[in-house]
Amino acid sequence: MQKISVLFLFLVLGSTFESHAQTQITGKIVDAETGDPLPAAHIIIKDTYKGTISNQDGEFSIIVREFPVTLIARFIGFESQEQVVTKDSGPVDFILKPSVATMGEIVVTGEDPAIAIMREVIRRKQIWRAGLETYKAEAYTRQQLKNDTSIVSISESISEAYWDKKRGSREVLKSKRQTANIDAADNFAGVSYLPNFYDDNLDIAGFNMVGVTHPDALKFYEFRLEDIQSLDGQVVYELSVTSDRKLQPLFEGTIFVLGEEYALLEVDLKPNSVVVFPPPVQDFNLTYSQQFSNFGGDYWLPVDVRIEGLVEVGLIGLRFPPIGFKQVAKMNNYEVNIDLPDSLFRKWNRFTVDSTTINSGDSLFVNEIDIIPLDTEEEIAYEKVDSTATLEKAFKPTGFFTRFIDWEEETDSDGSSVSVGEGGSGSSGGNNNSSSFWSKLTRNLSPLARFNRVDAFYGGLKHQRRYVDNRISSEVFAGYSTGYDGDDIFGAGTLSYGVKMGWWPLKKTRRFGLSAGYSATTETRYNSDMYMPLMTSMQNLLGFSDYFDYYRNEGVKFTAAYRPKSKFRGTFSLNYMYENHSAINYKTSYDIIGRDLIQRPNSYIDEGTLSAVKLSYSIGENKKAFGAVGADDFLVSVEQSAKVIGSSWDYTRFKLDLYRRYETFYQRRFFPNTLDMRLNAGTYLGDLPIQKNEALDVALGVITPFGAFRAKRFIPYEGASYISLNAEHNFKSVPLEMLGWRNATQTGLSIIAFGGIGRTWVKDEQVQEFNNRYGFSPVTTDDWHMEAGLSLSNIFNLFRADVAYRIDNPGIFVGISVARFF
Repeated sequence: MQKISVLFLFLVLGSTFESHAQTQITGKIVDAETGDPLPAAHIIIKDTYKGTISNQDGEFSIIVREFPVTLIARFIGFESQEQVVTKDSGPVDFILKPSVATMGEIVVTGEDPAIAIMREVIRRKQIWRAGLETYKAEAYTRQQLKNDTSIVSISESISEAYWDKKRGSREVLKSKRQTANIDAADNFAGVSYLPNFYDDNLDIAGFNMVGVTHPDALKFYEFRLEDIQSLDGQVVYELSVTSDRKLQPLFEGTIFVLGEEYALLEVDLKPNSVVVFPPPVQDFNLTYSQQFSNFGGDYWLPVDVRIEGLVEVGLIGLRFPPIGFKQVAKMNNYEVNIDLPDSLFRKWNRFTVDSTTINSGDSLFVNEIDIIPLDTEEEIAYEKVDSTATLEKAFKPTGFFTRFIDWEEETDSDGSSVSVGEGGSGSSGGNNNSSSFWSKLTRNLSPLARFNRVDAFYGGLKHQRRYVDNRISSEVFAGYSTGYDGDDIFGAGTLSYGVKMGWWPLKKTRRFGLSAGYSATTETRYNSDMYMPLMTSMQNLLGFSDYFDYYRNEGVKFTAAYRPKSKFRGTFSLNYMYENHSAINYKTSYDIIGRDLIQRPNSYIDEGTLSAVKLSYSIGENKKAFGAVGADDFLVSVEQSAKVIGSSWDYTRFKLDLYRRYETFYQRRFFPNTLDMRLNAGTYLGDLPIQKNEALDVALGVITPFGAFRAKRFIPYEGASYISLNAEHNFKSVPLEMLGWRNATQTGLSIIAFGGIGRTWVKDEQVQEFNNRYGFSPVTTDDWHMEAGLSLSNIFNLFRADVAYRIDNPGIFVGISVARFF
């Protein structure tokens, strides 16, 4: 504690001493001929890495630690100017004269001179970049948000930026300030995530962009020499940059190259038309400007970054005001090729906070660091924007659907909330307590419902709750089926019920959990990885074939699950099941539209007692979501049933389910082309009962998620052994763009090619038993099911239309499904 106090005192005294020894120099930079201010002019202290840039009004400020010093003001197309500044000097203004480049005739020998210029820029960059290992710099950043009328908010930060060739960039935030309507925690101004246009590759709004000095830049860009200017007697080439590949995210604009050094002086670029986003983003425009200087040394380092942008977001009936964005950042006082602390790179987070200076208020902004002065509009915003001018108010949407959205909570004049429907000022305390009791009673309840040919109409309730810091959970359900008769007190119809308890015994982690449960309910005879009985209810109600067969299952189940910290990133689960399986000899053919379809008989099962242990290992977050998003999931399981532990059957069941996504073409786009695949397989050893068969899923009528067959409907393929491979390649909007529809990306439409192959095998005795009882066989593939097709996805940003062709048994099937969003 004593060492910390001494260190704190040293820091306070040190910074106080320096603040008295420093002087802030201010001034303005203007055009000598017009008197107009020159924004983003570069001002440096001669023979140092220290400098700044002017603001929109041409104004600058810079802190000087000793006198006299020589300031140099530079602006492309103007003659640089030096001024010696003493301690007694007042404001230092620079009046820059336009410069005229004098150069002999340019001889064109078949290719534009810009090609040779950029070839040399790239070659020299590779030479000096090879010697640049690390740097540290002081940084200042300012961000502002605007709507269509005024500045909405301003955020500023002072930081130290670090860069390591091998380990990347880091930033330590020293101080920050913002307008009154922004919390300090919501101030994200910084430089570590800003682009350096001398890099080979740049991340722009999620797009991986080829830089203009990339070793292969001449394969991606077309450069043209547009003009020749001068700076300090040296030639400056003005080159235009255009995309040479229509479907790649690239830059367009202008770059300036210093002739004798063949180095980038400045870039003024914007992403090309490929860099767009699907709805609800309606418009997305960004422009980037950046200057570079070698500060008299060997390495060309960023001086600043200036970004301006406009984003428009909206849907039919709901549109937000345009969101304007402006950011300016500068870096100076570089220290090159120094040893950087290893502690900066031990954590993944590139942005950290210096707790010793973050609460220093404006002192760093005023006394320590060279900031870019606020322009007139920004000064007004700091004065007028108060805490009530929230971003929600500034960007409040308009349109038909806004009337259905409660944008603000009504409050009394003292700020307390007003609730409607829970008792006003005349309500008694008893009524409030009653309402609170009812709320507590019902908030953990959820309804249960389904319809099928065995349960008929089923309805019930489920109650779930967690206790003791969420380390204990409970689940209780009960429901009633109006269909088959059970051995319960209700006579006609059957009651289903169950209870389950969960426990995470380790206080500091939830990596280990235990659960136990009992249930008596209707179970599907073959397992579907896609659908639950509720999802198939509409198919049954509309008079189509029931997707499942059913049986009665009553028993207990115990589970232990563990997720280790080691390289095994998944979850291990161990289950024990003791269940009584009984057949249900009942069916109804009722439907709500009177189609009079005679439903098939409910299948027999092998009745008896199951006593089995199941071990499984899974990786992933189970994000299959019916094909709406990509998934990288893996599940493998082994289930063992044995008579020696009280089971009616001896069998071993193996199961594998694998989802994988791969990025394929146009990987530099925000949404690259992707290939999604699913491998689903299983087999068995021993005496497997028919109710332990699995299913290869098919379409629910015209609706089919990814992983199911689209060219087969209503009743799935069942099998004791089975295998299927489904794949689809999402070309996004690229085919539509190739056909000349340049705005296809903004519609969100995607072209998807899909295909699938699969087969199931059923035990011979099961086929024979089916034929003896019902006169037909269980639904299997017989041979290999094969299909292929095309989809148009993201129709109205919700659906996809599928056209599938059955290859093994020719036929065309048209359907719809959930759009492939990601």
